[in-house]
Amino acid sequence: MIRKYLFVATLAIVLVGCQSSPQFSVSGSIANADGQLLYIEHTGLMRTTVLDSCVLDEKGDFCFEVESPQHPDFYRLRVGNKSLPLGIDSIESVEVTTTLDSLAYTLAIEGSQTSLQMAELRAKARSVSREELKAEAKQVIVDNPRSLAAYYAVFLKQGGEYIWNILNPSDRRMYQAVATSFHIWMPEYERTKVLYNQVLDVLQAERAVKNQAAMREFIDNAENAFLDITLPDEQGDLQSLSDLRGEVIVLDFSSSEMDQSVGYNFELRELYNKYHKRGMEIYSVSLDRNQLVWEQTVEYLPWVTVRADQNTAAAILMQYNVQGLPTLFLFDRKGNIQGRYSDFKQLDADIRKYL
Repeated sequence: MIRKYLFVATLAIVLVGCQSSPQFSVSGSIANADGQLLYIEHTGLMRTTVLDSCVLDEKGDFCFEVESPQHPDFYRLRVGNKSLPLGIDSIESVEVTTTLDSLAYTLAIEGSQTSLQMAELRAKARSVSREELKAEAKQVIVDNPRSLAAYYAVFLKQGGEYIWNILNPSDRRMYQAVATSFHIWMPEYERTKVLYNQVLDVLQAERAVKNQAAMREFIDNAENAFLDITLPDEQGDLQSLSDLRGEVIVLDFSSSEMDQSVGYNFELRELYNKYHKRGMEIYSVSLDRNQLVWEQTVEYLPWVTVRADQNTAAAILMQYNVQGLPTLFLFDRKGNIQGRYSDFKQLDADIRKYL
């Protein structure tokens, strides 16, 4: 009898502690786990941290009190290799009643709508097709894209594989919806930054590929693909590629920092000396990082020499789809691009065609 009263008193103290704590609590029972060690863990982006633990008795009762997170975050109950993910939105009292074998997929969760939604999605992942699961996850995201459940739905897996592919434009809308909502609601949250930057990087990379492909097609196929460039020369005066229109133009993308720079400029000078008096001009765009070194290198070159700094280089290189240095283009007198070159032999032969 005394033992019974002691147990009741102890249980009452535990329950009162859970109810009165300003922290969030997770309590309940896990049957068929007598003597097993139960952990409550924080599952962060980079690592999982054990917050507390207890040894389960015959009844499997437990109660954890944990400091509430600054932002909604993910936690889990774990026994051995079995775990139950939880989503904690605020100061909550979550109650879980399950067995050890059913821990990972139990729906017996009270006090946390987010955790229940997460559990329902996991249950669906075991019983429905990929398309049906995506429809369920999409509904969770559309209903409240700024919820922790929506964040969970974006990274939901089935059969060990993510159900959404961020490289697929249709799937990416799910990532974008959650990333945008979290960015508006919690811009300083670590998970927000990671997801938002992930979406942004994919969008930027996709735009870059599309721009390069479009520009490549434009340069290769357009009848008049004259793409102007205006940059400062070594004196600081602006020089435009279009100022040379009407002549046969060699557009040169290079750098004095190239290993072959001296020999390269020598070959350019040979071309210039051979064809300049017949109407050929050279417009050299340098990608040098050191302006002073570049100025010293081009001081005695007789053709137009300009430099693209770090603020302008990327746009110009993308404009002409320059993948490496050196790269040369040949324009006829009408401003049409007639060829792209990486050596001088074919360039020399083609210059003669258009003089």
